[in-house]
Amino acid sequence: MLKRKRRQTVKPLSQDYLGASLPTKDYVEQAIHPDARGRVRYQATYWFGICDDGRSRPKGTEVNVIGRQGNTLIVEPLVS
Repeated sequence: MLKRKRRQTVKPLSQDYLGASLPTKDYVEQAIHPDARGRVRYQATYWFGICDDGRSRPKGTEVNVIGRQGNTLIVEPLVS
C-alpha cells in the first residue's frame, strides 16, 4: 500500500526543465488507484503518478500535473 506523505510545494515541472510554463497534454497511461500509483505520460516521458484526492483514474484520463514527490507526479483530472 502506498503511504501518503505530506506534499511539499513544488514548481510545475515545465518550469523546472524548460524555464517557462508551457501547456501540455498529459494523460493517464496506466490506471491510478487509491492504494497504488499508476503511470502518467508527461511531456513525452512516462512517470509514476498518484491522484491528490485519493480517487481512481482510468487509462486515458487527461490530467494536470500539480506537484511531485520524488519521481512520482501528483495529478488532478483536467476540468473542461
